[in-house]
Amino acid sequence: MPVPYTSLALVPADPSGGGHPHHDFLVDGRPLLDRLDETDGFDTVSPLAADVPPTVRPEHAHRLLLADGTRQVIHSCPDCEDPGCGAVTAVVAREGGDVVWRDFAWQTGTAADPVREGYPGVGPYRFPGATYRSVLLRLLESSACRSVA
Repeated sequence: MPVPYTSLALVPADPSGGGHPHHDFLVDGRPLLDRLDETDGFDTVSPLAADVPPTVRPEHAHRLLLADGTRQVIHSCPDCEDPGCGAVTAVVAREGGDVVWRDFAWQTGTAADPVREGYPGVGPYRFPGATYRSVLLRLLESSACRSVA
């Protein structure tokens, strides 16, 4: 049985007390980071964050746009996007015209173990392909990304 559709948006956010504005994924009207924090509270931000070196934003958005069945960083340490530092990753797969994020896991090396380090109850999320592309392309076209792309 296919996973029901999920809405996706990017929203400006301010991590608690951090003072660094960033973008977070809004999944079904709720920040994804809130769902992850309820599970184990790791200190992560989206790699689309403004306090991450600006070149990460467009590179990360492009990776999410082009991914097909590969594990991608969804949230990472506030200073970098390296899974070795600790990152929330998920398999980003194309299914027909849709994009599905599944098998969320906390990754600290070259591979993730969703069984041991997974996020029960988080995902899978199915996004209509056109909506998914539109959200990420709007970010790429924003002035923040245009100035470094």
